[in-house]
Amino acid sequence: MQQIASAHEMRECDEEAIKKYGIPGIILMENAARGTADAMHRHIQSLSQKNILIICGKGNNGGDGFALARHLFEQSCTVTVAALSPVNQLKGDARVNADIIKKMSRTDSSGNLTLIPSINRQKLEQLPHSDVIVDAILGTGFKGKLKSKVASIVEWMNTQSATRVAIDVPSGIDADTGNAKGITMQVDFTCTMGLVKTGLLFSPGRDASGKIICIDIQIPPEVFRRAKIKTFLVQERDVRNAFPKRALDAHKYQLGKVFVLAGSTGLTGAAALTSTSALRSGAGAVVLGVPEQLNLMMEKKLTEIMTLPLADNGSGVLHASSWDRIRQQCEWADVIAVGPGLSVSEDVKEIIVRMVKEIQKPLVLDADGLNLLAGNDTILAKREARVIITPHTGEFSRLTGISNDEIKNERLGVVQRYARMRNITVLLKGGPSIVASKDGILYINRTGNPGMATAGAGDVLTGVIAGLWAQGMTDDAAAYSGAYIHGVAGDAAKARYGEQAMTAGDIQEELLKVLKEITG
Repeated sequence: MQQIASAHEMRECDEEAIKKYGIPGIILMENAARGTADAMHRHIQSLSQKNILIICGKGNNGGDGFALARHLFEQSCTVTVAALSPVNQLKGDARVNADIIKKMSRTDSSGNLTLIPSINRQKLEQLPHSDVIVDAILGTGFKGKLKSKVASIVEWMNTQSATRVAIDVPSGIDADTGNAKGITMQVDFTCTMGLVKTGLLFSPGRDASGKIICIDIQIPPEVFRRAKIKTFLVQERDVRNAFPKRALDAHKYQLGKVFVLAGSTGLTGAAALTSTSALRSGAGAVVLGVPEQLNLMMEKKLTEIMTLPLADNGSGVLHASSWDRIRQQCEWADVIAVGPGLSVSEDVKEIIVRMVKEIQKPLVLDADGLNLLAGNDTILAKREARVIITPHTGEFSRLTGISNDEIKNERLGVVQRYARMRNITVLLKGGPSIVASKDGILYINRTGNPGMATAGAGDVLTGVIAGLWAQGMTDDAAAYSGAYIHGVAGDAAKARYGEQAMTAGDIQEELLKVLKEITG
């Protein structure tokens, strides 16, 4: 899997490369600059014919900018380097590269390399038009809000009709969380060094970063293998490798039996979407338990799904007296999916609590199955059998008591701590989705789009996860593979119908093609 690093983790990798392997920091800076120049040539047409403005801060991010200027100048570009500070105030490797640019600009007779020290917005506004602007102001160590001088410069950069490029992280973005307090640099490309930073994957960092290009700065691979990095980006090959192979003589009960407990009056669609998605994702057999008032309707609606009518006292909502039949069906199943469209009542709450406490089978909890555990979620940690929960932010807040703002500001840390504390797998839905394992490993899924914020999309996801898990995937693999597949299907639905018009049924329909492509 592709490793994703926090700012601290990337600094540790840099330090190990320097101390253990003897690679000078200035060599890493040189590799960063060369790789960024190469990436710009690949992604910006006719770069050598363009006027390029590089705005450099006083740290190593600025040092990368000074080194980049030299490479671009040597490749026949017209380069203006605007430094926020005088060169004599810089230190270390940044100072070395700034001194080189200072000397080169003085001896350049072509006029194609210019250094402007102590830049401010007024000076920037007097410069000729730039075709490309490079943000080399602040690096991965930035936290908080931009100071007024830098904020004014960033504001000016954002108004220019130029291709904008950020080195490592756009200025104003927290490299760990993606959070921002105030104005941030908005770029077309972000050339990030070594490993992708977590903050580039979460909004507003995700929105500010444009296309993310990971630059190989020649840190030995062993450094990354030894690093205690626990965050990964899910890719298609990871999902493909997670699928168990089917025996040629397999029968349906060997391919996974799923029991879905879902639906109530007015919410039958959730039951249909969940159960059908479990079957569509490859489970051999699916039984849907529904209130008996809805059973005839579901039998007519669902051709391949077996239904189990359960006591509801004529209400269309499960009654506690249905427990014995539910427990019996749970014993049959390999995986149980509970929650979509169940509604919230004391009877349903009693069933959910008993299921968590008494049924030692793999369990996927979503929607009302989570809402009814609010204030009683400690029982999750006491189970022997594995649990996957699939909340969106609101459901996760209700379940845990953690505020929406805290979840939003520190999504990775909050989810990671909760999964460890409750000994479960958590899939926090969003853009992007996060899967956290009981061991503290984090999987980030970037597939999907805003059009998936539609009724029933989460029910499709629950069914897909249950179906994958029942076939023999691990709980973590079922969660991150389900999120990936669901997102790719959502992207296919967007391409076909657009974000505004797509429905959960469209996502489910696209599962056919997506699963075929992934599994080959």
